[in-house]
Amino acid sequence: MSNLAAGQKVKIEVTFTTEDGTVVPASPPGEPLEMIIGEPCGFKPIDDALESISLGETVNKKLSPADAFGMPDPNLVMEIEKNMIQTDEELQVGMSMQMQTPEGQTMVAIIHQVTDTTVTVDANHPLAGEELDFKLTVLEAA
Repeated sequence: MSNLAAGQKVKIEVTFTTEDGTVVPASPPGEPLEMIIGEPCGFKPIDDALESISLGETVNKKLSPADAFGMPDPNLVMEIEKNMIQTDEELQVGMSMQMQTPEGQTMVAIIHQVTDTTVTVDANHPLAGEELDFKLTVLEAA
């Protein structure tokens, strides 16, 4: 039984471990995420874990791609004319850049290829398609 109540603010540490053993923290080290018990954060595994966890407790769970960040969407891999990108920086593979959708939403994309005239970017979540080990620990409660 949880010793945390709805509406209570908590600080949590969340990490994902990929099948090859790479550990990916959900926030920078030493900067835990702040959540409010019972308020959806937009990532169901976190919401589910916070329903029944106690202060100091850790939840470990294996997440399928569908339960985590979904499968990669080929429509989110795009080739853009280089002259359409407004930046003073030299575009390099691995860089992230912000883009706007036609609907006005901002999305982050990773550069995968740069040619003389085009840039290929991928706006899928970097962990899309991955089976992940999910670990959540409640560090503090207020």
